[in-house]
Amino acid sequence: MHLHLSPLSWASAALAVLITPAAGAALVPRWGHAVVHERRSTHPGWEDARRLPADVPVPLRIALAQQNLHTLPGHLLAVADPESPTYGAHWSAADVAAAFAPVDEARVAVAEWLVHAGFAAERVKVSYNKAWIEVAGATAQEVEALLETEYRIFKREDGEEHVACHNYSIPAYIAPHIDFVLPTVQPNTRLVKVQNRDGFARRQLSPAPNVNPTTIGLNGSLVGCDTLVVPGCLKTLYNVTYTPNATDRNTFGIASFYSNTYLQSDLDAFFADFSPALVGTSPILVSIDGGTIALDPSSSVGEDDWIFEYAMTLSAPQPVQFLNVGSQQTGQFFSLNEWLDAVDGSYCTSDGGDDFTFDPQLPNPLPGGFKDHSCGTAKAPNVVSNSQAVDEHAYTAFYRQRQCNEFAKLGLMGVTVLYSAGNTGTSGTNTGLSGTQSGYCIDENGSVNLNATNFNPAWPASCPWITAVGGTQVKANATIGHAPEEVWNQDLTMGFFESGGGGFSNHFPTPDYQKTAVDAYLKFLAKNDPTTLRNFNTKGRAYPDISANANSFFHTENGSAAIDSGTSGATPTVASIITLVNDARISAGKKPVGFINPTIYSIGFAGAFNDITDGSNTGCKGLQGVRDGGFKATSGWDPASGVGTPNLGKLIEKWLALP
Repeated sequence: MHLHLSPLSWASAALAVLITPAAGAALVPRWGHAVVHERRSTHPGWEDARRLPADVPVPLRIALAQQNLHTLPGHLLAVADPESPTYGAHWSAADVAAAFAPVDEARVAVAEWLVHAGFAAERVKVSYNKAWIEVAGATAQEVEALLETEYRIFKREDGEEHVACHNYSIPAYIAPHIDFVLPTVQPNTRLVKVQNRDGFARRQLSPAPNVNPTTIGLNGSLVGCDTLVVPGCLKTLYNVTYTPNATDRNTFGIASFYSNTYLQSDLDAFFADFSPALVGTSPILVSIDGGTIALDPSSSVGEDDWIFEYAMTLSAPQPVQFLNVGSQQTGQFFSLNEWLDAVDGSYCTSDGGDDFTFDPQLPNPLPGGFKDHSCGTAKAPNVVSNSQAVDEHAYTAFYRQRQCNEFAKLGLMGVTVLYSAGNTGTSGTNTGLSGTQSGYCIDENGSVNLNATNFNPAWPASCPWITAVGGTQVKANATIGHAPEEVWNQDLTMGFFESGGGGFSNHFPTPDYQKTAVDAYLKFLAKNDPTTLRNFNTKGRAYPDISANANSFFHTENGSAAIDSGTSGATPTVASIITLVNDARISAGKKPVGFINPTIYSIGFAGAFNDITDGSNTGCKGLQGVRDGGFKATSGWDPASGVGTPNLGKLIEKWLALP
């Protein structure tokens, strides 16, 4: 289903009634003085080069303020808190859309303002979900006059250019009806499409060691799992003995943004060694914006290869969906919004307002541009695994809040959304998305640089309505029952480290469901490492929520044995385990678990996780001893390992006890 935009049904006549003055009266604006709505954040390395020519087309899109959003956390916790009498009573998609759609007054007021500003009524269009308004064919000159701003072209040393304004204003009466306007202050905005960017929490490929992987992790042993992890290691670590039997009623999806997807021959070679019954089995493609399983001929196979090898083996025989975004079609590497557009038509912004910094313009009007947009075309799986992490500060506040609200809505509908916590401890995610380098943090002025010491949180991990997955590793000579795991913290070379992401949001407050756990950790820091308290927002949403092994996954890639590390592997491992929990509940006539955070932080679930008490994640390069400059693990929750790693047998037992 596509998002259709049509001229407002009440266009000419109705608007005439609203804005035409009485006979003989002067037309006086009724919206108050203009007030600044958003300001552009400072982005080091960009020079304000020149003004955007007045006749350049600007695809003006206005995000209307949704109603009742202040009630969203309460509604979500009512179905996700294990102590709630309505636990598990998830909403339908239609109920969610109706509850939070913008009020009619907002659409009428904004359209009236636009027409009064000189835009013909037939140019003013509203999306079918009534959440966005577009002005067709707007130019820079027209939008500058409307928003009392000036579009500038910013240039970087390497010659790359983007368009933005320093700020923009909206009449005081109209402002409460608008979340944000695009394109305006968003960083790196290009008016049609953006360059490829890498936002995946993945370690670089390493050669496989000279060891037979099929001899590791057998019969409940962890011998060899400290140097090479195979499915048997994970099954032993996380007590994975359950075989699903409700696979026809359960769903599990992996979201992917690679154009170099996977090789069936690689999957089959891996399955032959570790899950023979799966040989010949493929993920189920759910195409988003032209996504396909066809490999990009210009590059080798990507991380989807080993993610599917592990997710399909751990959850077998559960079919695994492949939510693949067609980045090669839309002209950019990935967009965090495209899969959300596809699974929730009420969120879809086709011709209505995706941010072109991170989202492609769809349909693309340029010759050869992709002419489609997946809007509400897919049903969200019960569990969605996302191995992506970018920097929280890369987004504007309005855009970040709107996306976080969408994650909450999916949770309200019974979907478990998991995201990687990143691979660089408390520092930047090294995505290239915002120019951040691994280990770079934030200074007092909000800039990212080598000497900065304020921790640099990840996104979407810092949204309180997703489950963020951190990383662990198997200790040398580990055995089950003797704390076999520690925080993943790996020395790559010459003082460069990788470790599981963890930290505190600079924008979202600590949610109630984790406040007790976070307060306990802050007291631990105040007693044992008080100087660290100066490096982060102690009142922010804390992450990760849970962890799993992120170190030395053996797999088959391009026909050869290989190793990869990263929370790209930890996230689908946790997703597979939650999928098995859902199978047990569905088999018992119950619903999927949905948003799991309030449950996993609850007292009743404390014994269902393997507590990680050893190790720490990395800190900022601006702090001495970067490897140990992050957060230390301790008993209970900590921002190095979350609540710990999962014990599937205990989780099934506890979740089956809930309604």
